[in-house]
Amino acid sequence: MDNDLFGDLLVIDCASFIAGPTAATIMADFGARVIKIEPPNTGDGYRLLVHLPGLPNCESNYPWSLTNRSKESLALDLKHADGQRILAELVGRADVFITNYPLPIREKLGVSYAHIRPLNDRLIYASLTPYGETGPEASKTGYDATAWWARSGLMDTVRASADTPPAISVPGMGDHMAANTLFGAIASALYRRERTGKGAMVGTSLFANGLWSNGVMVQAALEGANMSARLDSSKMSAFTRTYKCKDDRWFILTVLPQVQDRVWPELLKCIGREDLLNDARFTDNGTRNENKIELAEIFNKAFETKDWATWEKDFEQHDITCGVIAKTQDIISDKQAHAANMLISSGPNSDSLSLDNPYIFADVDQRPPAPAPQLGEHSAAILSELGLEQNELKILRDQGVIGMP
Repeated sequence: MDNDLFGDLLVIDCASFIAGPTAATIMADFGARVIKIEPPNTGDGYRLLVHLPGLPNCESNYPWSLTNRSKESLALDLKHADGQRILAELVGRADVFITNYPLPIREKLGVSYAHIRPLNDRLIYASLTPYGETGPEASKTGYDATAWWARSGLMDTVRASADTPPAISVPGMGDHMAANTLFGAIASALYRRERTGKGAMVGTSLFANGLWSNGVMVQAALEGANMSARLDSSKMSAFTRTYKCKDDRWFILTVLPQVQDRVWPELLKCIGREDLLNDARFTDNGTRNENKIELAEIFNKAFETKDWATWEKDFEQHDITCGVIAKTQDIISDKQAHAANMLISSGPNSDSLSLDNPYIFADVDQRPPAPAPQLGEHSAAILSELGLEQNELKILRDQGVIGMP
């Protein structure tokens, strides 16, 4: 590609599971060459996530194909001296090194910043941790469910009420958000390198990204707000609730106070209740809020009379902001998702789709997704580039230092 963004960069993905590798995936989408280092024999444990109980059954390994598309796999034992030698040669040629291994494991495998920095002073070392680089929990293990979703307060905040059990997050929900942050940090460091010629260590954590995602509520607590006043569904305005239609599809109505006076007559036209314009209970924002329970019940009865498709057209006609509560399978045929290039063609079959990263760069080419690699699929080719002969590759494979198909 002549107009790609990172076509001259080599990225080492020395990470596992989701958040760290996803940052590398975005780099690959914009042209970078990404070499994923995995343990021989077992590979990245993320290859097995598809078998997690409760995940949708499928013949393909869809978590792996999304997070590791367009990468090369080098199966390399970093616990072996020859593995360390090979890693050092790769790092010497690389532009970015990404890892999310726990800090003690980094020390054990020789991939901490202190180990890697002397090998390449132009390298961007990108680190992702569960809880941060310092502090009493810096070495603690964690996933997005524990560090992003639960620890940040999000898991508690989104409950319908204090009596509702906390909701479990879906796989990768916080990981993908944290990966975006790490990608931004890498891009910023590359910009700095263009100006100074120097590499850098950048990083983020799942915990920090969870706090940022829950920022409004966290800042409320920091400024002394009364956090016992939960935003339970029963306490919410009738204009910012979820409602069910005749066909059992749900949507969320979102009419904020600053536009409520303008939208109120249009909403009444929409539901055929213009008689409420002169109802003393609903004359202004204040009275409508005081009588929100009665108003929500009126809305409930109205919205249950028609299917969502009809309401969607009516809302658009009257310029009322709302959103369908989509089921994941709805995305496959979502016209807006297709039109805005959120779904992209993948593989030799043009009917095969993949989810695109969320970034837009005008006038920049993006690489069509290539299949995620098999374990050690590119080991021989990568090591040949480093000058290793076939007999050396055989010895390394027999010793278990490398893995090849």
